[in-house]
Amino acid sequence: FGQWAGLPEEAHAPKVTPAMAAATKERDREEALLPLDDAVVLQGAPGPDTEGPRWYRVVFDKRVTVRKFPDAKASPVAFLERGEVVEVSDVQKGWANLSQWERDLRDITEDCGSWGLLGGSSLNLGRLLEPYTPMWWKVVFESRVAVRKWASLEAPSISWLEPGEVFESAGSHGGWVALSMAERNARDISKDCGAWVLLDGSAKAKGLGRLIQISAPPGHEEAPLGGAEL
Repeated sequence: FGQWAGLPEEAHAPKVTPAMAAATKERDREEALLPLDDAVVLQGAPGPDTEGPRWYRVVFDKRVTVRKFPDAKASPVAFLERGEVVEVSDVQKGWANLSQWERDLRDITEDCGSWGLLGGSSLNLGRLLEPYTPMWWKVVFESRVAVRKWASLEAPSISWLEPGEVFESAGSHGGWVALSMAERNARDISKDCGAWVLLDGSAKAKGLGRLIQISAPPGHEEAPLGGAEL
């Protein structure tokens, strides 16, 4: 910057070693996890009544049956493996209903329900599915995806995510995902801005379809389609 802007260079600038750079990165990471993060990363969140998906992880020792109706005697339509994370549209009386996106991945027909039992205490099975908060996401849309100042398509874009990019989130609300403080810092997003990414554009964005999906952290083996295994 100093060369082309006509500014004098520093006479004795210290040499940055790999160890120094790593220490600085770790310090920035620790600062990004301070308690004040919530007030920053969750600003501009959708209203409390905004509907959105939620996620569950299979904790049962064996695979869990997805049934046509929320009834232990209903016909099976799919199976969930231990460790698999699935997206759910709603929960009723101890049963979780898979989202349309999960149904499409598993080729579940429209004339069938897709219900998974959360706990099998009545069947002496214990806990089957537990709530899960996804932290890592991957852009699966063919074009870049906007990061918006608040959780609305009317909000201005303040950054962009490229196809295939993996990023960390601070949480999800009403079908929108908030960038983590570390991601915000890496993109130099101001603390007076929210940073939200739309999960699925099927209904809200002219039928664009899925924009991002749960991912394994960077450097780990990719999870298979049909649910993330984390």
